[in-house]
Amino acid sequence: MNLIGQKSPTNPEAMRRIKTWVYELFGLPEEVVVSVMELRCHEDDCPDVETVIGVLGEPGQARKHKVMKPMEEITREDIVSLAARGTHG
Repeated sequence: MNLIGQKSPTNPEAMRRIKTWVYELFGLPEEVVVSVMELRCHEDDCPDVETVIGVLGEPGQARKHKVMKPMEEITREDIVSLAARGTHG
């Protein structure tokens, strides 16, 4: 039973793949938590679906990254681009 209205990820394999790339390409230790979720947007200036990647390390070190496409369409190169920006924590 789902009491809070959240649904399971549409593609758990895509989520695992993205998390693996984030740990690898950002050089994160396994104690850092990586969260990946797909969000739907109903505003005019955003895509129908975006993927938000949260990197939760030490207190005050949380980082959020957005990829303007569904999880299933994210490639390793998309995560390489995020890592190259140097904005991860």
